[in-house]
Amino acid sequence: MSINDPMDSGAKSVASSAPQQMRGVVIISLPGIDGEGGKTMCAAMWQEEQQHVRQFVQEPVRQQLQPTPPPPSAPVPSRQRRGWKILRKMVLFKLMFLVALFLAYKLPSLYFSEMELEEQDEEKNVHVYTLHPKYTATPIKLAQIRRNLLERDMKRLGKVATPENADKNATVFSQLRGNIYPDGLYYMAMLIGAPAKLYYLDMDTGSDLTWLQCDAPCRSCASGPHGLYDPKKARLVDCRVPLCALVQQGGSYACGGPVRQCDYDVEYADGSSTMGVLMEDTITLLLTNGTRSKTTAIIGCGYDQQGTLAQTPASTDGVMGLSSAKISLPSQLAKKGIVRNVIGHCLAGGSNGGGYLFFGDSLVPALGMTWTPIMGKSIVDGYQTRLQSIRYGGDELKIVKKTGNIGGKSGDADDKTGDIGGVMFDSGTSFTYLVPEAYNAVLSAMEMQVEKSGLVRIKTDNTLPFCWRGPSPFESVADVQRYFKTVTLDFGKRNWYSASRVLELSPEGYLIVSTQGNVCLGILDASGASLEVTNIIGDVSMRGYLVVYDNARNQIGWVRRNCHNRPTKPTSQLLSKLAHLFD
Repeated sequence: MSINDPMDSGAKSVASSAPQQMRGVVIISLPGIDGEGGKTMCAAMWQEEQQHVRQFVQEPVRQQLQPTPPPPSAPVPSRQRRGWKILRKMVLFKLMFLVALFLAYKLPSLYFSEMELEEQDEEKNVHVYTLHPKYTATPIKLAQIRRNLLERDMKRLGKVATPENADKNATVFSQLRGNIYPDGLYYMAMLIGAPAKLYYLDMDTGSDLTWLQCDAPCRSCASGPHGLYDPKKARLVDCRVPLCALVQQGGSYACGGPVRQCDYDVEYADGSSTMGVLMEDTITLLLTNGTRSKTTAIIGCGYDQQGTLAQTPASTDGVMGLSSAKISLPSQLAKKGIVRNVIGHCLAGGSNGGGYLFFGDSLVPALGMTWTPIMGKSIVDGYQTRLQSIRYGGDELKIVKKTGNIGGKSGDADDKTGDIGGVMFDSGTSFTYLVPEAYNAVLSAMEMQVEKSGLVRIKTDNTLPFCWRGPSPFESVADVQRYFKTVTLDFGKRNWYSASRVLELSPEGYLIVSTQGNVCLGILDASGASLEVTNIIGDVSMRGYLVVYDNARNQIGWVRRNCHNRPTKPTSQLLSKLAHLFD
C-alpha cells in the first residue's frame, strides 16, 4: 500500500493515539473477477472510554495481511462463529453483485423505452405527409356509371345509423352488417394500417376504388363511426405507377411538381364526390381457416367529400370498391396470388339484416348455381348482363321499347319485345331500378292485383314513391305475401337445350314495410334516377341469394341461401369443375 494512501495514514493516527485498546481484527478475502485481482478487507476494532472507532484497511490479495494476535484479556471468537460471519458477508456481496448486474442491464432499456414513449407522444401531433393540390384543372368522373338512385336511394330513406404467398385456395371472409330498411346499406369491417385499426366500409360492386375518410388534414369529412383514417405511416403512391393512370383516366392530371403524388377525384351519379390521394398501406385479412394474413394494398385517402358522402353522422368510414377494375381490392389481392378474383356476398333480409362477403372461390357451391355471362367489360368495370323478359306471377309482361323512326316518319314507335337491355348487379344500390317501359309494365300489373286485394295506395307515406295501406298496419313483408306475386327476371337460355336463366324475386325481393306499417314498392323508375345505365338490381332484390361475381370466368351466378348462416366449403372442388363444363 502506498505511503500516500489516506486510509493508511488514518490507520497510523488511530494506532498512535492513547489510551486505546484493540479489541480484535476481522479479515475477509474476496475473490476477483475472472480469476484476477481480488481484495482483502481487514477490520481492526479499538476501544476508548466512551467511544468505539472502526477503521478498514484494504490491500490486494498478493499483499495478504497477518492478523495481530488479540491480548490475553480479549475473548477469542470460535472458528465456527468466525466462519458464519464470513459466509454471511460473502452471500451479501453476491446479492449486491447480482443487483448491480440487473440494474446495469435494465436501466438503459428502461431509459430508451421512456424516450420512445415521449417520441410517440410527440408524433401524435405531427403529420408525416403534406398533401398538395392536384395538378389538374379538370376533375375526372371515374364512376359515372354508378348510382344516383333517386337522390341516393331516397337519401338512404332518411335514416343514418348513429400473405403474400398465401394458398390460392384461401378465401377472405367478412361478416356483413346493415339492412335495406331503415339503414339502406350493407357494410363490412376492415382492418387497415399498422397497427391495425377497424373501419366500416360500404360494400359496393359498382365502385372501383376503396377509400377512407382521411385526416390529411381533412377539408370536408363526415363524422364516421371510427374517426378519420391517419395516413402518416402509409406510403404515397407515385403518379407514375400504372394503377394511378387507371384511376385518373378521363382527367387532365399532370404528373409533376415537387411531390409526385397520385391525386384522384371520383364523382358518383348522385352528385356526391370524394377527392384525395392514393396511399399504400397494410391491410389485415381474415381467412376462412381462422388465420390472419397481412399484405399491402393501394387505397384512397379522401380528404374532401361532397354531397351525401359529407353528411354527418355517417354510418361508414368509406367505401369498399368491389368492381372488376384493376384498382379494386379483390383485383389487387388476386394479382398478388392471395385469392382468385372471385367475389361473393349473401345479404340477409329482415330488420336485423347482416350476411357475409368473401373473396376467393372456395365457398362457391359446386352445384345449383345459375350463371349468366358478364357483358361489356371492355367498357364498364361493373357487373352487367342482359335482361330478356320479365314475368309477374306466370304472365310475361309486354314491354314496348321505342326505337324512334320507322319508314322515315319521326315520332313513330316499334313494338320491340324480348330484349329489355343491360342490367347491372350493384350492391352499392339499395333498391332495384328498371327502364321506364319495364317499370310501367311491372307497376301496372301489380296495381291491378293490389286493387282487387283491398289494399289502398297511401300518398302521405313518403318512404318510397308507391306505398299501400292494409286493413291494419303490417309488421313485416311476410304479412303481405298473399297480396303480391313473384317477379321473375329472365336472362335467356344458356344453351339451346337448357332451361332459361332466371332470378325469382319473391315479395321480399322487391317490397319493404315502412315505419308507418305500410307496404312500399322497392322497384323504382330508372329515368327518375338519371341513370346512365339501363337497369340495376339492388340490394333489395339480392336478399336471400348468394351472388357470385366470377371475374376469372366472366360470369355472374346466384343460388338461394339462408344468409344468416355462416357458409361451408363445397364437398369437392372436382364437382365445381365438372359443373362449369356445362356452363
